[in-house]
Amino acid sequence: MHGFYIMQLFCEELLHMAESLVLNGNSSITKGTVIFEKGQPLQSTALILKGRVIVQGEGVRMTIGSGNFLGMCDVWKKEHSFTYVALDDLVLFGLPMENEKQAALLLEQKPQYRGLLVTSLNFFYHDVFRVFGKLKTETEKVAEFVHQTYSRYQKLAEGAGLTAEKIAAMERLLNQRMENYSLSEKITYFIQCSKIPIEAQKNYYGASAYVAQKQFEEQCAVLPQLVAGCRYYSDWLTRYFRIMIMDEKNLFSLVGRMALGVRRSGQNDSELSVMLDHILEQINNTETLLLEYAGVNLHLDRQRMEETYFALLSDDTGSLDAFDQEDLKVLDHSVQQILDYAEVSDETAEKFASAVEAFLACVDKFARTPEATALRKELVKYFFEIYERACKKSFQDANPPLAVKLFLRYGYVSEELLTEEELRTLLTLPDSREEETTCRVYTMSEWLREIYEGRKNPSKDEFDTDYEETIRKQVHEKKLTKTEGDDAFHDAAKRLHFEVENLLSYADRILSGNISTFVPVMCSEGIYTKLESAVVTSAIINKIVNRVEKIDYSIFYRERMVAYEEVGLNRFTVTGRYTPEFIIFPVYGRKGLMWQDIEGRKKETHGRILLPSFMEQNLEAELLKMLAYFRWEKCRTEMGAQWNNYRYPSLTAEYTDYLQFFKKNNDLSPEKREKVKAQLTQCGNRHKDVFAKDYADWVLREATGAMKLNRVAREILFTYCPLAPQIAEGLLAQNAYRDAARRYMIEKGKREKEINQVLHRFEKAGMDLPEEVEQTRRFVLDLQGA
Repeated sequence: MHGFYIMQLFCEELLHMAESLVLNGNSSITKGTVIFEKGQPLQSTALILKGRVIVQGEGVRMTIGSGNFLGMCDVWKKEHSFTYVALDDLVLFGLPMENEKQAALLLEQKPQYRGLLVTSLNFFYHDVFRVFGKLKTETEKVAEFVHQTYSRYQKLAEGAGLTAEKIAAMERLLNQRMENYSLSEKITYFIQCSKIPIEAQKNYYGASAYVAQKQFEEQCAVLPQLVAGCRYYSDWLTRYFRIMIMDEKNLFSLVGRMALGVRRSGQNDSELSVMLDHILEQINNTETLLLEYAGVNLHLDRQRMEETYFALLSDDTGSLDAFDQEDLKVLDHSVQQILDYAEVSDETAEKFASAVEAFLACVDKFARTPEATALRKELVKYFFEIYERACKKSFQDANPPLAVKLFLRYGYVSEELLTEEELRTLLTLPDSREEETTCRVYTMSEWLREIYEGRKNPSKDEFDTDYEETIRKQVHEKKLTKTEGDDAFHDAAKRLHFEVENLLSYADRILSGNISTFVPVMCSEGIYTKLESAVVTSAIINKIVNRVEKIDYSIFYRERMVAYEEVGLNRFTVTGRYTPEFIIFPVYGRKGLMWQDIEGRKKETHGRILLPSFMEQNLEAELLKMLAYFRWEKCRTEMGAQWNNYRYPSLTAEYTDYLQFFKKNNDLSPEKREKVKAQLTQCGNRHKDVFAKDYADWVLREATGAMKLNRVAREILFTYCPLAPQIAEGLLAQNAYRDAARRYMIEKGKREKEINQVLHRFEKAGMDLPEEVEQTRRFVLDLQGA
């Protein structure tokens, strides 16, 4: 029974994955569940019947309760603007909702929703406006405090005969003061509407579908402006917070360093000590404000800050020497170091350096304004050219500058774009690789070297076309001569360029999770977790993969047909193990990509899974999804054109049939059919995504005996993704699992009989077993039959 509990620890952190929302019915949602996630396509909405929900968007964090709708404000945008997390155990009523036409139909046909929806949005406006007002007021106070303190610090330095160090970010702000963010009159109107008695509002809007629809349309149109205002002030507040404590040169450290210098010179440092107290108080207040009202967690190294503060109070000058640490000096002028190393043209160097400087000065680096969008495009335009040239040069350089190493590994470009804490973290992160692993893991520069030196073939592009097909097409279209085409197959530089242009530059954007606001350079404003806890390494990847393989033991095995005429075998299926290879991209991201399940057309090869250097989301959950996709694509490749043809049974064929015809499936109760329908809606009718969700339940829950799947899905998964024997034996005492395993056990018995017959043939002929037959024997009789 030991195997029955083999994944207990693996499951604990992932059991709160979002549950399926029942549409047109009530759903019980567990506390801590993410109901909808920001950026997720709008497929459904929900009405809170009981409990409270945390609403978090760009610059907004607040709590709402029963009577509020989740997601209805985004029917025109068609994707969620907020992440909704259950603060309590909830009861929700789910509504299918993809666009404004469905919303209009709801208000037309369901009078009871008119007053409720419009009134709840009026109150939603009131709550967001409260956040806006708080952020505006506090940001103005913090701005005044920082400017006055910085000015006073400079004057005190001059009076003490010391040189006042400058804060680059602060110097830029001296000519870039925060402006007042003005709101539309419509917003004021909705705020005033919220002050009308609730019943009066409900009765008024409920009396006319037309009035309710017009009000609702205007509410949805103007809300993004109010949210943008919250983000505007939270961005400014974050900027001032970084200046106070998180930037490499910050107000807290400069005042502390000056206090140390004044004290060592025998002068009175009392005013500087008071100033330090005020800075510390402002840091604490601002950190709390950003977290509670804007949902911004900047992961301040509080221990280090407090140690420094108390060392100053106790006159511990030994500890205070930490102020004078300059070990990051080697990263000064990183942009120029990288450009010099890459040896790009003067024009490219000048334009990229200018773009980085403009990006540094940008208050909202991820704004959707034309100016910010154009700036990000400028960075993207030159980044990958510089990356390719620097990477190529590093192949002949065993020890490039540290700034270049960080550039190639993480997409780091400038020391001014990260805080001192983040810079120090980058220097102490573990190596991404280790020896003797289940799956081979490459950093991007390591992978590109494999391509350049011919040990690996370039990846397929976004249209599923590989390098050789691309060259042949160019020859066919007369863009290349046959001789040029033959040379291109082995041209290292062209192979490298193809991989950078078609894999790195494309997938980098997807992995980031921010397609419309993507920027390839690493910056603090785009980091939302602690780097040391988000870093992706070979050890972490293989630890997760090993755990999954201990449950789904056949996931990496592929079958192919062979013949051994010397023992009278004209047709025999052998099994080989081919684990996917992982490539870590130089980007901070939110998702992974299952790029290809094989290399080229040969099935006995390794697939390729792509991951960012830092994973904002839960890495275990994302890897589990990638492995589910790998399972699906592996089956599609093996089945070819028949992958969804039920007459040729396979994982993909049976799952496709199950999801297409679930409404007529007598093995599913009406309640189960509704859940399948809800799954399909949530997944945008993508069968692969439904399978991935079920696969996660199979590995995390069903493998421990916690039944989550319906009987049809359970049987398909047991047949094609069988549980390891030591786990299965602990479950087969239950009827549900015994029924699900019946077909698998029959096929398993046939396969064992077949392999024993083959072994007998070789033994009778006095011949040694070929390696592929021996590997098949171990899989069928030792592993499968363990």
